[in-house]
Amino acid sequence: MSDDRIEKIETAHGLEKLDTPRGAGARSMAPLSPSAVSVSYSNQSPPGTGADWFGPLQPIHPIAPPEVAGRAWDFTPGYNLNTTPRPYEPVSFAALRALADSYDPVRLIIERRKDQMCRLPWVIRVKHDDTKKKRPSKAQLSAATRSRIADITDIFKRPEYAVSFSSWLRALLEDLYILDAPAIYLKRDWRGNLIRLENIDGATIKRVIDDWGRTPEPFPWSGEDFMWNGQLVTPASFDQAGFKAMNGFAFPATHQQILKGLPAANLSALDLIYRPLNIRPGRAYGFSPCEQILSTVSIAMRRAYSQLEYFREGNQPDALFSVPETWTPDQIQRYQDYFDAMLSGNLAARRRMKFVPGGGKYTPTKEAPLKTDFDEWLVRIVCFAFSYPPTAFVQLSNRSIAEEHSKVGEEEGLQSTKQWAAEFFNEIIEHHLDEDELEFAFVEEDEVDQEKQATILNSYAENGVLTLNQVRERLGEEPDPDPAANRLMVKTAAGYVPIGAASTLSNSKELPNA
Repeated sequence: MSDDRIEKIETAHGLEKLDTPRGAGARSMAPLSPSAVSVSYSNQSPPGTGADWFGPLQPIHPIAPPEVAGRAWDFTPGYNLNTTPRPYEPVSFAALRALADSYDPVRLIIERRKDQMCRLPWVIRVKHDDTKKKRPSKAQLSAATRSRIADITDIFKRPEYAVSFSSWLRALLEDLYILDAPAIYLKRDWRGNLIRLENIDGATIKRVIDDWGRTPEPFPWSGEDFMWNGQLVTPASFDQAGFKAMNGFAFPATHQQILKGLPAANLSALDLIYRPLNIRPGRAYGFSPCEQILSTVSIAMRRAYSQLEYFREGNQPDALFSVPETWTPDQIQRYQDYFDAMLSGNLAARRRMKFVPGGGKYTPTKEAPLKTDFDEWLVRIVCFAFSYPPTAFVQLSNRSIAEEHSKVGEEEGLQSTKQWAAEFFNEIIEHHLDEDELEFAFVEEDEVDQEKQATILNSYAENGVLTLNQVRERLGEEPDPDPAANRLMVKTAAGYVPIGAASTLSNSKELPNA
């Protein structure tokens, strides 16, 4: 740049700037000599040496306090402030209930599962862990034990006022199968003794979590101040913070009941038992069978609605009739009205034959089938989610396969529910009725068919599985005083032989042929 084109100007702050071809205002710069420039081409080694060459390097130092270690899941900050049951979940409780009521097979399967569970016999009995010994009979128990069994049996026979065990269990299973949020309110008398097991709508229950994302646990407390979820709790604010005290322990609120969109009550482990069956990591709520088949039921529901509209609002006529081409649209409409008037009283106008311009040709139309393999496929998925046999909804090859599917499906589907229910009820007996020696159990169901039952018992007796007196006991008969009736025997050509004698007899028969 020539010197005559550069003009120095002075700014208001006393800084020298240059007037250049690109504009005025550039600050003057000190001249740069070539000796002031240093360029290096030295080799730079990659990070790490030996086995650490391009290695993973050290992780970033944690920024959270050490006490955060062991947090169950990455929950949203301020999780307990939400006043909506099932917050941060993709499907609400209301949507799950609407889903179960919108597709008939889902509702029918749920009701059938309820029937199967409620027909199972149950008993309150003494725990018996020694499988080598026979469970003590009722007559062998002490009077105090028999009295306690009777008291607990009465509680389960009438868990709520004027509600039987079967009706109570059906309500509990409703929330289990649809919401996976079964909840029982523990009603106590003024002394703290449990007197009622009342069902609570699981859709009104919101979980409360501690700093680690888990259900808060009771802890020893003797009246001192303590920190809880970032808040100082004093004896004066103990009740307001949702705590309850019993036997030297502080019981924090584990759940809240939400009514009218507002937190209505804090519920501790002394007040509520909330036991989902299918818990998943990273989620605060259970995963019910209805939620598992959400997409399938949505498709099936729309399919059922389209079938309903076929009978209610269908627009495809049964046939078309071509009238002469010289007829005008007005003439066709007048004749259509005349013909419809003669057929008034039919189920719907869509079932009437229509007239269109043409050469007087009758054209029957073919409607789409109302039931296809696609419908069976949808029902099969629903049945599979509930481990229920699909025999009532689909066409099987033969009767034997249908019966086998029905038996296997019932056994598989009920087993997990029976185990869940037994664990649920035993928790009530052990922790809230203070009985460590008693348990709730479903009694093994006998075969309804008497002929099949006789065949099963005969097989047990002939193969040494049960003694004759054990078979008689199952039939409700008095034991036989003969000592042989209390020994395990097998049936041979010579009659019943004790197990040890049977093996000796078998060996003696083989000796001459050796």
